[in-house]
Amino acid sequence: MNNLKDRFAGALFGLIVGNALGAPYKNIDVEHIKDFSSGGVYNLNAGEWTDSASMALCLAESLIEDGFDLKSQMRKYIKWIDEGYISSKNKAFGIDNQTMEALVYYENNNSFVEITEKDSNKPLARLAPVPMYFKNSFKDAIYYSGQSAYTTHNNIFTIHSCKLFGGILHQAINGKDKQFLMDEVHKHMDLIYDVKLRIVDIKYKSESQIISSSTSLDSLEIALWSFYNTDNFKDAVLTAINFKGDTDTIGAIIGQLAGAYYGFNEIPKLWVLKIAKKDLIIDTIKRLYNKISR
Repeated sequence: MNNLKDRFAGALFGLIVGNALGAPYKNIDVEHIKDFSSGGVYNLNAGEWTDSASMALCLAESLIEDGFDLKSQMRKYIKWIDEGYISSKNKAFGIDNQTMEALVYYENNNSFVEITEKDSNKPLARLAPVPMYFKNSFKDAIYYSGQSAYTTHNNIFTIHSCKLFGGILHQAINGKDKQFLMDEVHKHMDLIYDVKLRIVDIKYKSESQIISSSTSLDSLEIALWSFYNTDNFKDAVLTAINFKGDTDTIGAIIGQLAGAYYGFNEIPKLWVLKIAKKDLIIDTIKRLYNKISR
C-alpha cells in the first residue's frame, strides 16, 4: 500500500477494530482495558463488532452503489435490522432506541425523522466512509458528513459534530499532521460555537475534565483528547476506551481517527487478525476506494 491507501484503509478498518475492542466492555466497570475480550452485554466472541461497525459498512455499501443518497443509506440500515445484513453475527444487535425509532418511522412514512432533542454519538461512530468517499473534496466531506446524521439523528449538535469530525478525518486521510488537524482544520468550517469550543479547549484539559457519555460532544472530546495525548494507534484507542461507558461506540470514533492518521499498517497485527469477517471489510475498503467521488 502507498501512504494514501494505507490511511484510507486505516480509517474504516480502524473504526471496526476500535468498535470490536470496546464492545465486550460496554457499560461494564472493569479496572483497565488492555486487549480484546469475549462476553459482555452482547455475549460476543473476541473480535466481533457491533452496530456502529455494521452501520459504517452499510453506509460504505450505499456510497459504492448509489453515491451519497440518504434513502439508499436507510434501505441498507433497514436491511441490516431486518436480515442481519453486514453483521458480525447472523442478526442485527446493539441498536439504540433513537436509531430504531428513525428506521421504523422511515419504513412507515418513507420520510426522515424531524428534529430530535437528543444529541447522540451514533452518527459519529459510523462516519468514516463519507470523508473517505469525498477524499478529493474537503468542502463535500464536511457537508455530507453532517448530512449523514439526518437519517437517524437530526440534532444540531450531532450534525455539527459530524461536520467537524468529517473534516478532520478528511485531512488525516490526506496526510496532514497532528498539529494541523488539532489547530487549523476547524478554522475552515462553519460550526456552531459549542462544537468548535471542544477542539479549541482540548489541549488545555486534563484527563479528569473529560466526561464519558453517549452524546456526540462528549464522545468527540474523548476521541480528540486521546488522539492528542498519544502517539500511536494502540495507545489512542485504549486511552479512549478506558474512559469506560459506551466503549464500543467510543472505540469506533477514536479508531477511525487514529486509523486515518497512522494508517492500516500501524494497527497492531494481532488485533487485525482477531477481527471477524476481515475479508469482507478489506473488500469493502477496496471497492470504496475505486468509487471515490471525483
